[in-house]
Amino acid sequence: MLSYRLLILELAIVIAAPLFLVNLSSQSARFSSLFVLAAYCFWRLLKAGARDSYLRMNWRAILPGLPGILLRSAVAWIVIFALVQWLYPNRLLCLAANAPAFVAAISVAYALLSVLPQEVVFRSYAAWRLDGCGVPFLPAALLSAAVFGWVHILYGSWLSVLLCFVGGIVFYRTYRKHRSLAAVWLEHSLFGAAIFVLGLDPLFYLGPDINQFAPACADAAVAYSPELSPPA
Repeated sequence: MLSYRLLILELAIVIAAPLFLVNLSSQSARFSSLFVLAAYCFWRLLKAGARDSYLRMNWRAILPGLPGILLRSAVAWIVIFALVQWLYPNRLLCLAANAPAFVAAISVAYALLSVLPQEVVFRSYAAWRLDGCGVPFLPAALLSAAVFGWVHILYGSWLSVLLCFVGGIVFYRTYRKHRSLAAVWLEHSLFGAAIFVLGLDPLFYLGPDINQFAPACADAAVAYSPELSPPA
């Protein structure tokens, strides 16, 4: 009974927190919240003895899974390219062209500081929790993706939520199929790199400093509202 009550409390916090964080202007507060959540999930998994199962990196699984990861990543890049062309046409490849070193740095930092904690929370911990409740794979994938998508409402756009819901299904499948935190970490990082390279970052980043490295891209970032206001 206590376990289910704790599960309900965890879900309530994860659902409510984005509504609070969306009103904060500090990107560091959002990252701090992610780190705290990831640390909690990591501690719970270690305490449960899940280090060699749900927290297993399994680097060897990357090689056999690489063709599928690269194929799905290519599709993601094409979709993101089309979305940028639709929503922010003047921003397409703008950051990459004007500040390539910064884009490379932020892509790496994103993989280490954002993607890895997210995978611990929304794949490793979610899988452990859902398995503990006896939830089959398909509803588990949908539930995990729904929560993963919902937390991205803190960026103020339902498109961010929808994209992350779809991505969450893909990531959960990769994690369970290959039993590898490393494989899904790589796939998520490749998806995320497309956001910064191609120019969809206004839907996934609210910090004030990203355009200081490429001022020419600043106006393009606000050409259309990130709150699902597509061009006419």
